[in-house]
Amino acid sequence: MNEHERRLAVLRADRSVIERAAARLRSDAIRSSYAGLQHQHIAFGLALVLDELARHLADLDGAVRWQAVQSCRLLAGEQIDPP
Repeated sequence: MNEHERRLAVLRADRSVIERAAARLRSDAIRSSYAGLQHQHIAFGLALVLDELARHLADLDGAVRWQAVQSCRLLAGEQIDPP
């Protein structure tokens, strides 16, 4: 695998983490709605922000991208990478 292919694979994996976190936010918001809780619009708004981050991941500063991915891993209940 050459450097370009490796970079694309890493971007795809990072994008997937962010998309899973956004999906979890939406799912949790829907479940909380059935439980009668309010303010699901905040979760849906954050999910939209994550969608945009995922779309433009290659354009993000490396440190910002790393932090976004680590935060989304926590949100999705996955193990985070050490700094």
